[in-house]
Amino acid sequence: MKATFIHTTRYFLFAILAMSLTACGFHLRGQVDLPISLKTLTLTSESGSDEFDRALRIALVKAGVVILEESNANKNTFNLKVNKITSSDTDLAYDSSNDVTQVQRRLSSYYFIRQADGKSLYGPRQISTSRVLENQDSSASTALSYNTSQMKAMYTNLAAQLVSDLNYAPL
Repeated sequence: MKATFIHTTRYFLFAILAMSLTACGFHLRGQVDLPISLKTLTLTSESGSDEFDRALRIALVKAGVVILEESNANKNTFNLKVNKITSSDTDLAYDSSNDVTQVQRRLSSYYFIRQADGKSLYGPRQISTSRVLENQDSSASTALSYNTSQMKAMYTNLAAQLVSDLNYAPL
């Protein structure tokens, strides 16, 4: 009798924990399950970054999206339009000679889902990411190499965020 009470209590507590996590909006991030209408898109990117465009194409393909050239699209094919990526830096730390040692870089952009005629159906939606860049007081080549690798990671993060956000598009 006591053993069943303990098991019942455990199941009850587990159920309460699961419901409270669900109620607060928590969900594990996994493969994005995009709406069927977004499984075939044309892509118009004015991001200004080839690295971001490459990361976005990879993220879209991993999510099961077929990217068509505009010449192969029909009137029912939606267009994903990405605006220019803006960057802003905030100095966080200085060394004894007043040189910047840490910078927080923030990248942001807006995107739209448009019909073939250009009418926006979803958006503008903002995506953004930020990262602390250290070693800014190193030699120029070391800082450039470090910043380039960090920017690549930020572009990948921004692309993943865009694809994840597409999951919530009411289309």
